This record gives sequence, structure tokens and C-alpha cells, in this order.
Amino acid sequence: MSACCIIRMRCRRRSRAQLAVKSVNDEMAHGKGKLLKAAVLRFANILGETGVYRYCCPGIMPVFMLHRVYDGEKAHSGGLSADQLRSYLEYLTAKKFQVLTMGEVLRYLNERKPFPSKSVFFTIDDGFADHYEVAAKVFDEFRYPLNFFVITGFLDRQLWPWDDQLAFGIARTSVKKAELRLPSGESYCLNLRSQGISEAIRGLRDSLKTVDQQGIYHWIKNDLYRVLNVPFPKTIPPEYSPMSWDDARALQTRGHGVYPHTQSHRILSTLSSLEKREEISGSLARLAEELECSPKAFAYPTGRISDYDRKDMEELKLAGYELAFNTVPAYLSLDCDHYQLPRFSLPEKMPEFLQIINRFEALKTKIRA
Repeated sequence: MSACCIIRMRCRRRSRAQLAVKSVNDEMAHGKGKLLKAAVLRFANILGETGVYRYCCPGIMPVFMLHRVYDGEKAHSGGLSADQLRSYLEYLTAKKFQVLTMGEVLRYLNERKPFPSKSVFFTIDDGFADHYEVAAKVFDEFRYPLNFFVITGFLDRQLWPWDDQLAFGIARTSVKKAELRLPSGESYCLNLRSQGISEAIRGLRDSLKTVDQQGIYHWIKNDLYRVLNVPFPKTIPPEYSPMSWDDARALQTRGHGVYPHTQSHRILSTLSSLEKREEISGSLARLAEELECSPKAFAYPTGRISDYDRKDMEELKLAGYELAFNTVPAYLSLDCDHYQLPRFSLPEKMPEFLQIINRFEALKTKIRA
């Protein structure tokens, strides 16, 4: 072997070794970075106990949004355990926080009164059975109000949320790769070989959020499930069961709030003016019929800024709503548009919950601005 070949081989080995060392160093740096971040957050949360962040960021309030809550064994992806939820409410009780009702939130906004320093507001979306059977019972233990935004067609058992139908089908298919024709006419490649189930669900769901959703339920049942070679359930699967109207009435009796979340959970910005009106006014009429009340609050399906528009807000005003919530993670303040009220997703871990509840998150935003 020539000297040049030997030198080239040694150079290649040295390069590989350098890359390996760099990779190890990067991993160590990443690990140290995570440890440092966790330590900083712990210190910040200890400081937050003094009320300093609330003093620096007065008059605002976090609104939390729950989705699924489970007790015992987890029956579905995502969600929060009842024990974890209970630990948050125990903290609020120990620190003497005030959990507001919808009526109190409306009054503070209308009277332009700053929210109390130790105030918080909770909502939960869709109307699943576990909302009544698990979440409400945890809140009842502390006599705290929880505000339920329900899909009226779901409680009528006419449908179950389209994004859950999508997840159910993909999780059960044996098809590894499929070419789909979306409702928009666009082609979409579903590739479970390269993506994995969770990523595949998320990718297709995000694509469907931007198309005309007029016929989304028909497309999922007749097109998607056919391509997936999965039989469409004849009844709503147990893990996606809704609460009943009797449950909703019982929630009201116990001091909780129940409000519309449309009829079908379709994204409003993708619908025609007539369909928007039916989703907004129809869900209000159905809920008023069952609960004998006139709800003043509404929550947009999925709730991103792109998921609703000015026409939707005007329709809400015409229907008699006074408040509407999105899912933009920010604090509620007197400067908020009453038809674009923000909400934080309720964190799964206590440090992140403390970061929001004690306003460290607000201070970070203020400093960045």
C-alpha cells in the first residue's frame, strides 16, 4: 500500500473520530442545556411564589384549556391524569387563588376592571364523557367552576369530532402507504413507513384544517376509511363517547358553565356564510333548547387565528354572544378583543403550570417585547 493511501486512510479515520467526539460533545451540551433550563425554571418558580411576577405584570389572568382527562389507565392519546389536575387545584387552594366563573370574567371585561392578582379561569372543549365523569368531579372536590364548550351534534350523538375519526382510522390501518385525494382535490401521500402513527395523524389533520370542510365527515367516512381499509364504526367508539344532555344539565346545577362549540366542530374559516351561521346560531339554539338558558360565550373549533375570520366574529355578535375564545397562548387582559380571548393549553407538568399561573411567562413576554 502506498504512503498516500495510508495517509488518506488515517485522515478518514481521524475525521470519523472527530465527528464522533463532536457528536458526544453536542449530546453532552444538549443534556447540560436541558439541566440548566430545568434549574433556571425551578429557581424562577421559587421566585414566583413571592408574587414578584404578578406585581410586574398586573391586571392580567391566565385562561386554561383542557381537552381529555383520565382516571386510572389512559384510554386515549394525549390528555391529563385526574391526579395531575388535582395537584394543580390543590396548589391554587393552598395559595388562595380565585377561580372565576364566566359571569365574573364578563363583568371584569365589561366594567374594565383589572383581573385580581390571584385569579384564574378554566375551560374544557368538545363534550366528551370523561369531561363529566372525571374532570368535573375533580373540580367539584374544590368547589371550583369549570366551563364546558360542547359540540351540540356530538351530544346529540349525530357525529364524533372529525379529527378523532381521522386518528381512529389511521391508528387501526394495516396500510403502510396510500395516495389520498383531499376534499380540495389535492393529492396527499400518507406514509406510515416513514412517519409513524402520531406524525401521520398530525400531518393529515393539519392539511385538512386548511381545506373546505363542508363535506369533511363524508370524505373521512367514504374516502379515507376506504383507502385505509378500515371499517367505519357503526356507533361512536367508547373512548370517544360524549356526555349526555342530562350530564350537561347536571353540570349547570353544580355551578359549572356549559356553552356552544359549534354543531360539528368544522373549522369556521373554511365554511360558507350560510354554514357559518348555522354552526354559530344553530349550536346556540340547540343548547338553549336543552338547558333553557341563553349562553353568552363561544369557543372556536381548533381556535388558531387562521381558523376564524371577521365574518365569524360579526355572526357571533348578531347571534347574541358577548365572548369568544381562541387557542392563542397568551394572558387575558382588558385590551383583548372580546371575540378573540386567548387560552393556554393546561400543561402536563407542574413546573410549566407554575410558570404560567405565577406570571413568569408574562414577564418573559414583556422582556422580549
